[in-house]
Amino acid sequence: MKNLKFTPLTLVVACCVTYAFYLLLGFDTPKEGVGVNSKVFFTLLLALILWLTDLLFRRFVLDKRWLWLIQGSFIILIILMILIFQTI
Repeated sequence: MKNLKFTPLTLVVACCVTYAFYLLLGFDTPKEGVGVNSKVFFTLLLALILWLTDLLFRRFVLDKRWLWLIQGSFIILIILMILIFQTI
């Protein structure tokens, strides 16, 4: 358990994977627009990208406090970009 490190990006990756399973189990009622299969695909793709960036951040930022600060800022930046692209 000592080698297990929780970071903001690992928590977001866990939420993405949980949401993909939620979609696969059929709890999300599809509305007009994007289908369930594409939602699952893009959610898992996002989880993979975030997992790879988490590995990169852990490799290059050794201090735990800076790691949390940088990854938290990265998540806020991603959320802002998603909100901006949804309004365009």
